[in-house]
Formats: sequence, C-alpha cells, structure tokens
Amino acid sequence: MDGMTFLSRLVGGARIGGAYYFCGEDPYSLNKGVRAILERTNPDLRDMNTQTLKSPLASEIQNAAETLPFFDELRVVVVTEFDADTANALADYATHVPESTALVFVRPGKAPASNPLYKALLALDRAVSFDPLSPEQAQAFLQKRAKEHGIPLDSAAANRMIQYLGVDLGALENTLQQLGAYVGFGNRVTISAVETCVSPSSEYKVFSVMDQLWAGNKKQGIRELAALIGDPAESAMGLATLFERNVRTVLNAKQLQLGGKNEAEISAALGVAPFVAQKASKNAKKRSLEQLVKMLEDFIAIEWKQKQGLAKAEEALLLACQNNF
Repeated sequence: MDGMTFLSRLVGGARIGGAYYFCGEDPYSLNKGVRAILERTNPDLRDMNTQTLKSPLASEIQNAAETLPFFDELRVVVVTEFDADTANALADYATHVPESTALVFVRPGKAPASNPLYKALLALDRAVSFDPLSPEQAQAFLQKRAKEHGIPLDSAAANRMIQYLGVDLGALENTLQQLGAYVGFGNRVTISAVETCVSPSSEYKVFSVMDQLWAGNKKQGIRELAALIGDPAESAMGLATLFERNVRTVLNAKQLQLGGKNEAEISAALGVAPFVAQKASKNAKKRSLEQLVKMLEDFIAIEWKQKQGLAKAEEALLLACQNNF
C-alpha cells in the first residue's frame, strides 16, 4: 500500500490495530504516517499509551505489544532500527498482534521485498511504502497545505517551488510558510515571490545546465556550469555526482530503447517520473551507446582524478563537459 492511500484511510476513519511495516524514501510522509497513528490515542493519556523502542530484542517488542492500553482503546508501539534477526523472529507473531495495539515497524528506505516480516505484513495489506510524490501529487499537496494555512498560492508559483526544491515535502511546506510570511497575510504567493525568495536546489541547477548541453547550446551550458562551480555554496564533487547521475539515466534509457522499450516502460524500469524518462529518452537518441558509455566513464573518473592528484574536480568537470557535448 502506498502512503497516501494509508493516510486517506485514516482520515476516513479506518480502524487501527495490529502490526504495520512502514518503509519508503520520503522521510516527511513517513514521519507523518507515524504521527497519524500516534494521534489515534487519547492526548491526555498519550504518554502512557505510546512507546518507542530503538534496536530492541524480539522479546521486548512482544512484551510491549501485549501490554493493554491504559484507560484507552489503543496502545501504540513504534519500533525503529531493528535488525534482520529481530524481524525474522517476529514474522509469525506480527500476524497475531492484539488489535488493542498498533505495532509499527519503521524502516526508512526501499521496501525489503525478501524480508519475512515485510512479506508477512504485505500479505495482510499492512506494509506501507511512503515514497516521493510525483510533481502532480506535490502540486496537490502544496495547494492543500496552502489552503490550510490561509495562503493563496498561484499554480505557477507551486510548480516553480517544485522545480527548485523537488518533491521534498518537508522543504516544500517550510518554504510555503516562509513565502506566506514574505508576501503578508492574505496576499498571493506568485512565481515572482518564489524566484525572489527561494534558492534552487543543486539538482535543479544541474538539470538546467544539462538541458542546455543536451540541446546543443554548449556555450551557454558551459557558461552556466562555470558560474555554478564558482558558487561557494556548491561542491564541485557534489555537482560531478549529479552530472554522473544524469548521464547514467540517459545511458540506461538508451539500453532500454535498444531493447525495444517505450517511454512508459523506461519510466517504470528506471523508477523515475514520466517527464524524466521522456527527457532521458529524447537525449539517448542523440548519442550512440558507445558514446554514452564513454561519457559516463569520463564523469565517473572525476572523483578518481581528484583523489590521485591528477586534476581538481572543478577542472575535470568542465573538461568532461567540453569533451562530451
């Protein structure tokens, strides 16, 4: 089950009880899911009916789950940083946890498909994955939060926020509140306000440079890259990693194209948003497989060259772009 579906069920009044496995790569919504379950307890008795166990033994988890709620309908036990042995030992018990307890196993990151505990709870539709939203879902999230905060938000402004910050919901919400304070209560947040107040992420800046380079606008792309490298807030090695990731995505798209895959299949295979797959597919058609392999090797070599003292990362990154675009 995805995180949005789970949270929607909670809002709709779904009953909570038994064991759950929370995972996913969006920390904001993962934490929100945990908070949503904790908030099902009586606030006046919450301290007595909620417990967080960090790196516990299997027996400690079971004892906590078997404890009855104190003058409330629900007790919540949150388990974090548990190891594989603990998870394996509880695979069977997790399917029989008392309904008076919500036992929540929290493991940030990708779903551990082969883990017995995860598989047992997945079979009961109690495994929940909180993953990054699509840009469209992030737009809906922003508009919802803006309405709740009383901040009129232009659609174009929301889109620019997502372009600058990605789909990090925590960053988007914090920035929304900052923008609301900037424009003043009741005033609209416009795209101009976003461009004035919000600094684009490194990912967005690299995406912009690569757009220029892939489009054949080498002079403009190199100029933007030089300015980016000269920004004291940026790390040349960090930028090189983002360039490498971009090229790797294009190379992977090329390999899938050669295997007869279309854009939708490429998006699914790479686990990227449709618009990312569309750009990668378009750029993949501009180079041969051999050219893309060489390009990736050049960007991978940037870190090695710096560590060997052969070239600074700044110089190696500029050279890799000069030679491959």
